[in-house]
Amino acid sequence: MGLIFSLSFFCAKAQTDTVAEVVQLSDLPLDKLLDVKVVTASGYLQPVSEAPSTITVITAQQIKDRGYEQLEDALRDVPGIDMIHINGYAPTLFYFRGMYGAENLRALLMIDGIVENNILGSNDMAGPVYSLHNVERIEVIWGPASALYGANAFGGVINIITKNGSDINGLHAEKGVGTFNTSFEKLSLGLKKSNYEYSVAGTLYNTDGPKFTNRDPQYHASFVDNAYSLIAAFSYYGKNSKTTIGYRTYNTPMGWGTYANSPTKYLGLPPQGNDNSPVLGILTRDINGQKPGLEDSYLRTAYIQNEFTLNEKLNILSRVTYRETGTGDDSYAYITVDGNRLIRANVTSYSNRIEGELTANYALSKMHKFSAGIQVYQDNVEQGSRGTTTDTTIYIMNGKDTVTNQNSTFLPRLYDIRTNAGGYFQYVLNTNFLGKTSLTLGARDDYNSYFGNAFSPRVVIVNKPDNVLTFKLQYGNAFRAPTNLEIHGTADTFDLKTEKIRTWEANVIYSPSDNIRLQLNAFDNYLTDIIVLANLTGFNPDKNPGRITVNGLEGSFDMNFSKYISGFLNFTYQDTKGQNLITGVTRSVSAIARTKGNAGVTVHLPDDLLTVSITGNYVGDRPSPITDPYGTVPGYFLTNCVINTGRLFNKGISAGVEVRNVFNETWLDPGFRTADGTVFSTVLEQPGRTVLFKVSLDL
Repeated sequence: MGLIFSLSFFCAKAQTDTVAEVVQLSDLPLDKLLDVKVVTASGYLQPVSEAPSTITVITAQQIKDRGYEQLEDALRDVPGIDMIHINGYAPTLFYFRGMYGAENLRALLMIDGIVENNILGSNDMAGPVYSLHNVERIEVIWGPASALYGANAFGGVINIITKNGSDINGLHAEKGVGTFNTSFEKLSLGLKKSNYEYSVAGTLYNTDGPKFTNRDPQYHASFVDNAYSLIAAFSYYGKNSKTTIGYRTYNTPMGWGTYANSPTKYLGLPPQGNDNSPVLGILTRDINGQKPGLEDSYLRTAYIQNEFTLNEKLNILSRVTYRETGTGDDSYAYITVDGNRLIRANVTSYSNRIEGELTANYALSKMHKFSAGIQVYQDNVEQGSRGTTTDTTIYIMNGKDTVTNQNSTFLPRLYDIRTNAGGYFQYVLNTNFLGKTSLTLGARDDYNSYFGNAFSPRVVIVNKPDNVLTFKLQYGNAFRAPTNLEIHGTADTFDLKTEKIRTWEANVIYSPSDNIRLQLNAFDNYLTDIIVLANLTGFNPDKNPGRITVNGLEGSFDMNFSKYISGFLNFTYQDTKGQNLITGVTRSVSAIARTKGNAGVTVHLPDDLLTVSITGNYVGDRPSPITDPYGTVPGYFLTNCVINTGRLFNKGISAGVEVRNVFNETWLDPGFRTADGTVFSTVLEQPGRTVLFKVSLDL
């Protein structure tokens, strides 16, 4: 996002598991994986079927069997999520249930209940450094959750639950190599002994990335260079409590990818095609012995928390968190605005947050359960990408490249101090009406020093007339706070309002046995006060003129055909309409497929000798932005195959091969933002078949 402002300048665990209720998902037999307990929906553990949300769980067993290496791999096989792959600085953009725009800002990403989204509001979210080798489960909630989590729990919540030391119980190591000169190393170490428990996990990831020769025969802008992560936690178990000190860091130096044009005029190459201009763009080949550009994004989190369980009725969580997010000051890009000369754009930003929270769950009886919490945080957040000086000297590089701004320096950091205080209350009434019926009433109020007050209610009824059927009826409101990139991207002094959503949803779950589960979700989302990026730079006082309506239907079917064979099938139907109240234009929402579907089967050979998983992903036609001359992007179907061995030679050694896009299909993602082919690409090319080999060691 910071580079966009440079271009503009030159162009003129929610609460973690309680001590007594830790679920060892990876050790459960297959017929028990269909209704595991989750924590994200209510702040305490409960079965999926009873949770007051539409929720799915991706377990450690599924991650292993299906070869999910990073977050986008896992989300690809679930309904209701659309993606755009940039192959660069924000590797994947996620859109829950037709909520296009506000890139990666309408979903809340958490790790062990701690928010992981960028504080500044840039759209980097997850990526290859977020390895899943140390993940116990991923809980995905569709629909608003601001009644529990406040700002930005808007379209959905992704909560990655990492493994405790007792889950690892030793050492796990992986080495992988694959297409595009990809390589990775992963290590996790954990143990619980007496009252102490520790876990440490780290990754190192490198790739040259796909080579998009239509942009440049020497293309090298989708690399990842020594991206690394480190996650560590140390816990002490007292008589009634668990105290944890934790730290994690994710650093992902990578290229800028495909979202902007390649400056083929400057390079003396034919236009890259797809109705893109050859003049404006970002250099995509190495220059003078250095990479064409670098986005060095990082996120760091340190926390200390205490989980106190007085008895089976009362538990309390207290936590203090410190976070830092930003882009390293070694980040840069070479751009051209006239096709004749390169300009070096230096990019950096830094923001931090300190946060304290206290939550409690109290079961007065089996009928009545209360939850409440307070959360206070303060952000020291940069005012967008940092400004730089201008160096007008003309430099000659490689004996031919004409470059200006080569020695520009960063100006002093400009920042805002923003505070937010929020509190929530939730009441659950459990009755025997019509079998078993629970009523959840919840609300949260947030006060923010920029946007003022935001009130987020929700009402959910869950009815289980018997052990086979479950019905859910949900109503909720949520909000998304404007980011500092948006606030300081305006050309005038008008304040931005929060984006708002109102949603209705109905679910039916049918599970006649432990081996079969069918679910149908119908939803109606209405988004108002949508921030429109194109309006930020103008002087119209309405910066929130957008409206989005999404009506949809999702269905899923999971089945264990036998002890050795399991399968899944799901589909998504979405009818979307977006409206700009200033222009009066109403049209289908960009980049959202009306129909999608996923299917897969996993076969376990006896004695765990071999596991074979085959999945398929169908995405229908997708409209592009109104400015895009390319038009509708055609749909595609991709097939993936993963083969894993059991432990070989009676040792802790195993191996696997993963093949993505088995039949080497050609496919595209729509361009985003203006996507007019002038600066932003009209479509984003995607790689063909990729292969990854890996070997694992467990001790």
